[in-house]
Amino acid sequence: MENLGLASVAAAVRQQLGDTHEVHLWDCSLIDPSAHYIPALLRSLTPDYVGLTLSTMNAEHGVRIAKQIRQCDAGIRLLLGGILPTTLTTEDLACFQPDAIVRGEGEVLTPRVLTALDAVTRWEQAEVLEFLQDQPLDVDTLPWPARDMLPWQLRLHPQTSIAASRGCPHNCSFCSIPQAGGKRLWRPRDIEDVVAEMQAVYQRYHCAHFYFVDDNFLLDTPRSQQRAERFATLVLEKLPDIRFGFMCRSAAVRAPLFKLLKKAGLAGVFLGIESFSQPVLDRYRKQETVEEHLEAIAILNDLGIVINPGFIFFDPWTRTSEINETINVMKRIQFQSLESINSRLTCYVGSHVAECVTETVSGKRKIGIKDYVIEDAGVRNTFEQCCTLFYSILPGVESYNQYLNNRYCVGYMLPYFLNGEREALLMKYYRESRAGWEKGDAIVISLLQQCANDVQLAIEELWPQHCAAAEDCWRQGNEASARFFRLAHIVAVNHMKRGKSSLSRLMALVFTTPHKDFNLDVLFAAETDGKRDNAAVLAEMMLQYRGSQTETYFHYLLSHNDDAAAAAAVEAALHTCHAPVLALAQACVEKRHTAVSQALTAKLAQAKALIGLGFPEYVLGLAQGGLAAQGPARHLAVKRPTSASAKPALT
Repeated sequence: MENLGLASVAAAVRQQLGDTHEVHLWDCSLIDPSAHYIPALLRSLTPDYVGLTLSTMNAEHGVRIAKQIRQCDAGIRLLLGGILPTTLTTEDLACFQPDAIVRGEGEVLTPRVLTALDAVTRWEQAEVLEFLQDQPLDVDTLPWPARDMLPWQLRLHPQTSIAASRGCPHNCSFCSIPQAGGKRLWRPRDIEDVVAEMQAVYQRYHCAHFYFVDDNFLLDTPRSQQRAERFATLVLEKLPDIRFGFMCRSAAVRAPLFKLLKKAGLAGVFLGIESFSQPVLDRYRKQETVEEHLEAIAILNDLGIVINPGFIFFDPWTRTSEINETINVMKRIQFQSLESINSRLTCYVGSHVAECVTETVSGKRKIGIKDYVIEDAGVRNTFEQCCTLFYSILPGVESYNQYLNNRYCVGYMLPYFLNGEREALLMKYYRESRAGWEKGDAIVISLLQQCANDVQLAIEELWPQHCAAAEDCWRQGNEASARFFRLAHIVAVNHMKRGKSSLSRLMALVFTTPHKDFNLDVLFAAETDGKRDNAAVLAEMMLQYRGSQTETYFHYLLSHNDDAAAAAAVEAALHTCHAPVLALAQACVEKRHTAVSQALTAKLAQAKALIGLGFPEYVLGLAQGGLAAQGPARHLAVKRPTSASAKPALT
């Protein structure tokens, strides 16, 4: 998903320093995962400042890129921002060789940092500059993220991310996410403005599936619940054919409200469950009960909303009694449970648990993460049994691997069929699938529980006696999922034929599923039967196409005598670097006997200007001044002024 934080910083810099600073964004994970093009990018932009937004997940990659930047141009000054620089000390960040550190929310600070750095050269700067945002920002005063710099991510992934609030009022002991000014506040945006942003993204980029990155989309308070109700009402009125997902706590899940949210398009919810043992929840300072988790799971299952559970099965202090408590609950509820057992607490520097852990470095130390040993020898043995199961035994079980793939595909597709005419039957097949899969999981979970209670037992010895029974259950689930896929195929194609354009755009996403029977070839076959004209939607979907008929489909779209479809096809070709389409498009236009639209003419001109450029220049030109998204490292750079009217450029 795209990085909205960096896009928001870019928008703020452009808003406050737009007359003097030029903003560009580059996402390694999306377009340059090996950072191969960094030297060429720096040569093209000749920036004075480069910024990295860092987390523990991309820290090591960031170190390598920081070194690469220094080698390319020792005069570039390096800025650090994000969660990691906010939680670590200046000494801990020395490996990045920064010139400035931005701690906390960056929209106000970054323009100040740039202004301060403009005043001196790198060689005049005596020490690392540190800036701290010590007060929470008013989220309603901030500009929308600079989405014009996010064109690749917005078109290459079925979902787009959006933020409707910031902050969290809770204080979980494993969380290292810093709160502005140390104040644990939930700061919701004006919900009318949130929906307006969604409308703008939908109209410009045709995104029909949104994911809210908020720590908590809603709280267990009357005011927050009323705001969520207002959101659902607005979406039903203004964006009737979209889907969305979000994160919240179990206590915030209320049946009447979530029924309304589902009607508006709610398809998935991330719940930070962590454990079904109350002592563990108390240790994590969750301020939630096992009963609240069970009630939330039951409500969401009943509504058919997919649950993505956050879970922590092992930590330094886990006891066998806690393992038993959690497993006993797992075996009696409908819950995606097996992989949850193979989860271990990540101890982030800056969290409360990090202060309580005695670090044990078994290998290379990870930036921002403390390593540890599980204290109880029996629990350590259980963890080792889990590793054996998930990394040695289960990968060789064909029915289990098919089950994982089928479950993922069902969960991927299900959101697009909610609220539809065949939802009840699809949900029936989905539940039948889960019933079989969960029976197989229960067998494995019981074996792990035996190993936890008797350290003399080994999972390798127990598994052969129960393998056939577990495999039979997983196969039953797979057979039920086959019925789901057959019906889903029919329903989706029929919706594409009969539905309005907004519904067709939503249904087309079903065919981006990584399942052998779902691909865009199916949609083109249905399109050519003449029952429904979805040329523009299909052109948009060519960004997702990975088959062998690329030339055939682009030719069909360009010769369709539909300028909107042709413009969308050219845009898709540009974003997939499919240069031959330009000549094909020009040839199709020249055969026209009618005038070509301004939009298609402009798109062809853009394509002509881009073809032949080097990769960094191509990407930057395509983004119309920048590119940003989420990745192992994200970069921010600034040019020194070349004239009184041209101040440094931020990249």
